Amino acid sequence: MTSVLVLVFCSTPGPFTRNGKIHAPNRRLSQLDDVPTPPEASCAHKMAPFPTTLLRLFFVVLTLLPLAASTAHVGVTGPDTKRWAEKPRLELVDEPFLPNCTEPVCTGPLANIYCTGKLIHASWMFGLQSSCPGDMMLQSPDAIIAAFNKLEYPLKREDFKQFCHDNFATFPYLKLAKLRDWTEEPPNLRRVKDDHLRKFAKRLNGIWRSLGRKFDAKVKENPDLFPVLPVPHAFVVPGGFFQIYFYWDSYWIIKGLIFSNMTLSARDMIDNFASVIQHNGFIPNSGNVQLSRRSQPPLFTQMLADYYYATQDKAFLSSMLPFVDAELSWWRSNRSVVLSSNVTNYTMFHFRAASNCPRPENYLVDLENGVKGAGNAEFIWSSIASACESGLDFSSRWFAYAGPRARNFLFKLYLLTHLLLLMHLTVVVISGTKFSIRTNNIIPVDLNAFMVLNYDSAADLYLELGRERKAQNYRKLAADLWASMGSVLWNEAEGVWLDYDVSEQAHRRKFYPSNVFPLLTGRATLQAADRVHYYLRSTGALDFRGGIPSTLDDSSHEQWDFPNGWAPSIHLFVESLRRSSHPRLFDIALQTADKFIRTVYNGLLNPIEGHPPACWEKYDVRYDDGRPGTGGEYPVQQGFGWTNGAVLDMILKFHADTDKQFRLSSKGSHIRR
Repeated sequence: MTSVLVLVFCSTPGPFTRNGKIHAPNRRLSQLDDVPTPPEASCAHKMAPFPTTLLRLFFVVLTLLPLAASTAHVGVTGPDTKRWAEKPRLELVDEPFLPNCTEPVCTGPLANIYCTGKLIHASWMFGLQSSCPGDMMLQSPDAIIAAFNKLEYPLKREDFKQFCHDNFATFPYLKLAKLRDWTEEPPNLRRVKDDHLRKFAKRLNGIWRSLGRKFDAKVKENPDLFPVLPVPHAFVVPGGFFQIYFYWDSYWIIKGLIFSNMTLSARDMIDNFASVIQHNGFIPNSGNVQLSRRSQPPLFTQMLADYYYATQDKAFLSSMLPFVDAELSWWRSNRSVVLSSNVTNYTMFHFRAASNCPRPENYLVDLENGVKGAGNAEFIWSSIASACESGLDFSSRWFAYAGPRARNFLFKLYLLTHLLLLMHLTVVVISGTKFSIRTNNIIPVDLNAFMVLNYDSAADLYLELGRERKAQNYRKLAADLWASMGSVLWNEAEGVWLDYDVSEQAHRRKFYPSNVFPLLTGRATLQAADRVHYYLRSTGALDFRGGIPSTLDDSSHEQWDFPNGWAPSIHLFVESLRRSSHPRLFDIALQTADKFIRTVYNGLLNPIEGHPPACWEKYDVRYDDGRPGTGGEYPVQQGFGWTNGAVLDMILKFHADTDKQFRLSSKGSHIRR
């Protein structure tokens, strides 16, 4: 989307300001001593009357065109801000700089090296963030910080590069692992009667060999020198540049491993997560220290349940249930919130990462979002991290629907052109809706559905061991939370569950696949399922040849928005409808599963011109030809663990032990754009 320059004549001190202006940490970045402060939401009361703006809009636009060219050197870009962040831009940083925030993305001795502080800032300003700090430290963290503090400002690029060379090494701390139970012809392949699907499933099964990883022995011998948390066993990674274990990806990976009869590998991955819980008290986003203070959707209990029902391994189940207890307790202690009405209190769950500082993996972009965001910078940064914790990083689902900076091109077009020469004006670029992100204020349907499912699953697993009292406790937690979901999240007018915005005290009335995830629990009535059926038919979300889109919002250019569809969302959508016991919803589940299976099949075995044969992390669901999705903070990746696992599971559930032939093509390439 084309960026829109907007002139704003009110200025409010921001998180990096001096006397109402943003302090530029290095004048070579901006060629100015100070960059004017973007306006905050509190400036809205100073808008000129709307009719006046319309009358003068044409002249304003003409005035802005040369300004756009003259301010290009400031270094602020449009939506693709990573292009600016990735380019080396400076030879000199005049002085150290720290964002005004209180909770970094990691704690401990590595925090001031890998997560926050002057070193991270210098690395990004010099465009060296991909190599410094490096994979392995050559000295203790204290010694490295002491060496960095000896560097003199203005800091020269060559001096910083020498510091990096002296203190870090490029070391491949992960090795390719041979997964001990992989076979070329797992038994489930024989249950798939359709020749094309069986060939496809065999190809997906073969991908596991390329995704197995284990930590180098040096990491386990010297863990204090590496920015990772090692685990004892081999594991399967997502693929692409995601070369370490990730939390919720592993749920679908384990489903795929179970299809492939690789239950030993699945058990190893679950045991790895148990060791992580023992170390942290919860499972972080991934094994990278930079992601260690945020989690992802809590699916550990479901991984254990899938493994147990595939193997009936009661000894392993008994050893793992204490870790289920620990994780579910952590979520209740750290991610629950009490909503009060006149007569009742409701304990609900939301995503709320512990950090409120810029992410080191996208530091400069987060700085920009914090400065320009509609509200407090710490809230913006925390909500960005919380969106990552949700797994949907990023989506308009977490953005404001209205108000300051809710949309790119409707923000504050209210300026009188005769003020241009009379008043001090602020020039900003309005480029992305992350400026209005509010994840922390949203009670999400999916997380609460997962917690109900986890409580019920924990009860079932304890009953397998004859521990009825523990089962009863979990059953009550599930029933209480389900009742709260009915009161807080069910929308009678729409006939579906909707996210709830605490600050707005209102449901968020847009389609997301997660709106139907409560059907996963098996607790919904047939009447509720019937309402959901009519809701889905009214949304238009079922109209796409490649599957279900993540949203119907095509304005944000975020990767978890239209037209992208992702294996996790589509698989959970399909499973929700399949478990509903509603015949028409089951039909939609089958149709949706087949759409996505066909899309992934074509991408891997029959790719369109210009794309390599691959299993992608996301797809453009307007089409069923397997073309990958776009958008987001990084290029689309292939591999891909959760796509492999989700598709293998859907093949097993819908196309095993049946002689029905699978349709490899559908009429036309798409239904709607």
